[in-house]
Amino acid sequence: MHSLLKGPVESVFSSSGVRWMSRGRVRGKRLILAYHGVIPHGENPQGERALFMTQRDFASHLDLLSEVADVSPLDQIDEEGDGRPRVAITLDDAYRGALREGVGELVKRGLPATIFVAPGRLNGHVFWWDALSSSDGAIDPAVRDHALHALAGSDERIREWAASSPLQISASMPPYAQAATRDELGAALSFPGITVGSHTWSHANLATLGADDLAREVKRSRAWLKAEFPEKAIDWLAYPYGLHSDAARGAVANASYIGGLRITGGWHRPAQVSPFSRPRLNVPAGLSVTGLKARLFGALPT
Repeated sequence: MHSLLKGPVESVFSSSGVRWMSRGRVRGKRLILAYHGVIPHGENPQGERALFMTQRDFASHLDLLSEVADVSPLDQIDEEGDGRPRVAITLDDAYRGALREGVGELVKRGLPATIFVAPGRLNGHVFWWDALSSSDGAIDPAVRDHALHALAGSDERIREWAASSPLQISASMPPYAQAATRDELGAALSFPGITVGSHTWSHANLATLGADDLAREVKRSRAWLKAEFPEKAIDWLAYPYGLHSDAARGAVANASYIGGLRITGGWHRPAQVSPFSRPRLNVPAGLSVTGLKARLFGALPT
């Protein structure tokens, strides 16, 4: 949609009249929202821009959700709701800004959420996609494709490849764009309604891995989370990069998870999708409140 038309169109489709006419489209369905980083007030955007929402915008999204949606814990998303659009909130990658400012905004409103963590990438880790982002916060599609598929999304392999190429790679990121520490994760999980799920051990592209590596990635992360946070770890996994395969889904099921989440899709009926290929609506930094409202009402596609 052209940027000049996007705002007016979203405003029309988020109106109360359109909401009334489109309410049947989402009745009985579920929507799982995927957020990533949160930029604290006063900080400048860095890293891959589409992944980082300002704290102000994130808070505005939460205000809308508090008003119009039945926000459920992820592990209760399939239970009967109160008649409003039924959604769950997730935060991928355990960015420090999301765990500090983002969870703070959730707690203010009493909203539940699940943080998806790759334990092998905690403690100040800078993710390769942020390190390789250009000055405008984007990554060349060819670079991304090579990193995800030829190099299996492996941070070590991608950095080694980038270091031997003309690519510019950032040595550091502001604290909010780094992965949180184990203790910061624990602090976020101390609040009611905040739970944690697996994002595999090292955030590899599961669709490219052999059986042994698949099993190691999904079992090791689950075991670590259960040992560190037994009261808060739930048996859900979010596929890194949203990429999966028959073998990956099988490995997740065999590792005693009850659900696996993509990063594409939107409203869905639980009985009509595989529990190990559940859709999620990826929420980019540029999604306005009116745009989110239109999607919550089912007036715009997810």
